Amino acid sequence: MLSLLVFFGGFMLFSTANWVIRKFGPVTYEQIVFHLNMPFDSETRLMLSYFKNTIMTGIILLVVLALLFCRKYRLHLKALDAVRDFVFRHRMVLSLGWFAFCVIWFCLRMNVWTMLNYRRYKSETSNFYEQNYVLPQHAKITFPKHKRNLVLIFMESMEATYAKTPHHDYFDADLIPELHLLAKQNINFSDNEYIGGAYPIDGTQWTQAGLFAQTCGAPIQLPINDANFFHPKNSFYPNAWCLYDILRQKGYEESFLIGSNGEFAGMNRFVETHGRQKLLDTLFYAERDGLKLSFEKTTKLPDKQLFAYAKEELMRLSAAARPFVFTLMTLDTHYGTAKFADDICQRKYGTANNIKNVVSCSSYQIAEFVDWLKAQSFYSDTVVVLLGDHLTMNNFFTPEMNRKPLNIFVNSPLGADKTKNRIFTPFDIYPTVIESLGAKISGHRLGLGTSLFSDIPTLTESKMSIEEMDEGVRKSSKIYDWLLYGKSVRD
Repeated sequence: MLSLLVFFGGFMLFSTANWVIRKFGPVTYEQIVFHLNMPFDSETRLMLSYFKNTIMTGIILLVVLALLFCRKYRLHLKALDAVRDFVFRHRMVLSLGWFAFCVIWFCLRMNVWTMLNYRRYKSETSNFYEQNYVLPQHAKITFPKHKRNLVLIFMESMEATYAKTPHHDYFDADLIPELHLLAKQNINFSDNEYIGGAYPIDGTQWTQAGLFAQTCGAPIQLPINDANFFHPKNSFYPNAWCLYDILRQKGYEESFLIGSNGEFAGMNRFVETHGRQKLLDTLFYAERDGLKLSFEKTTKLPDKQLFAYAKEELMRLSAAARPFVFTLMTLDTHYGTAKFADDICQRKYGTANNIKNVVSCSSYQIAEFVDWLKAQSFYSDTVVVLLGDHLTMNNFFTPEMNRKPLNIFVNSPLGADKTKNRIFTPFDIYPTVIESLGAKISGHRLGLGTSLFSDIPTLTESKMSIEEMDEGVRKSSKIYDWLLYGKSVRD
């Protein structure tokens, strides 16, 4: 029984690592702790998937091994006598060897060594934020008399990597020809001569972190020993001053549309804390339209339905006298739950390349939505910003690929003197979106970001490398604690 338990423990490590990578791709410490501190009731399906693929599978395997190899319980199969006698005699050695292999496998797959290295950073308190963080609530921001609307589209896992350019051709095809054309015809801030994007920074690599970085100018970093302080039940980074706070103060009406339950990952808390936005999620449409939800309330809307709801909400917002900011987050390209719209797109890449087909179809649908926006009467007074929230969490990429989340600025009244060969991060998107509306920020900086419409170099172009930025945001900071918890926890 002891050998079986050791085997089961090893199997749990092995299957847990495989399940996490299959569902989420490479993960970071912050990503794990962040979601552990969030309510799980909106992701019951995820927990059921883990139960079936790890615990239940392990129990079934345990029973089978007991029946085959344990003398007390084993089935009498002569063909297996020699094998099972050997296994029974060496049961503990085999079990311990298997367990050791699983521990190594788990550490490699989950990048445990890197996570453990975070203790070195978190044990140090730095003055990184004191030197580099500009409090947005203290910044002088001047908006034009006639304020422009903002339509902000966060494209799930959308990378410039998917485009085919002289700089990179990773898939022997341009998977996003429509978005690529939009980027060429409008403004795309790039790290190279062609279509590109921002350098990912630690604490910006998943949906909520990518949203926060690009609208608030800071990462999501959770301390190892003090993670229990982070329970955003009533607020979400209460002292951060974000894009939505600024626009609310300037008289904007705000709506935020997502195709999932807003309780997941604290999205509802973020929306309520910053700008007091109107949240349109599956719970909203279940109550208003009778949208049928699964028992676990984990129903997710396809982007096709999401764009239909977006058009409806935009017509409502545009009929009012106030300027508006409307945010939409797509979902079809989410790794692990990717959905292909067969009634809209053709499978260009065969049935074996589902993610390629999904990305291609997403490009088509987003471009169609932008075309719809251009045909509306309010478009002339509207800036459209398309942002990849983070890199795709998928293991079909290779380390040699130059991967950057995509950004496109459409119909901004400003031009940018330098859009190519920039060294910038997701934090720089925050003030860039503000200035894309025609607003002027004194000093052109907010949070850790610098407006890319200005002639001011970003932090990573002037003061530090990407590696130094990564190291700086990982270290503990009392200013960051104040943003995160509303008070210091390191006195």
